[in-house]
Amino acid sequence: MLTLHFYSVTIMSLNKVTGMKKLLTGLLVALFASASITTATAHAAPPQTSITGVVTENQMSVAGASVTVVCNGHTETDTTNAQGAYLVNYLSADCPFGVTVKVTATKDGKSGVKSGTVRGITTKLNLAIVDVEIPEYGIIGALAAGGTGVGMVYYIRRRQQQTQL
Repeated sequence: MLTLHFYSVTIMSLNKVTGMKKLLTGLLVALFASASITTATAHAAPPQTSITGVVTENQMSVAGASVTVVCNGHTETDTTNAQGAYLVNYLSADCPFGVTVKVTATKDGKSGVKSGTVRGITTKLNLAIVDVEIPEYGIIGALAAGGTGVGMVYYIRRRQQQTQL
């Protein structure tokens, strides 16, 4: 009787082990299926090119500056964060390696421009904004330039006349 009892316990243990194997096999299949779906999703995203940098004024970061980035004819915009950083993303087909990218930043009438070459997945272009006023001379500048021109013509003709004598 003892042997029979041992035999029935062994069969019952084998049934539990077989059930456990089925459960583990099912879990492994689910895990691999989940991993392959995640991998397929990760590969489905198109490659991107990122253009990033920091906008400064007098070596201090500028928050809230409007940034326009032009790469290969495609334009993207961003506004700098509290640290003066900006980030724009392009599809790699729209902004491929080796092309020139132009970044323009403006804030409160100040502006800055920087160009560079796309050299990888992320290209960093820092730039500074400055307030440069170009004076307009108006009528005074025009009269001064005109007077100088007339004076030069008179001087050259006079020298030519003196050399002919």
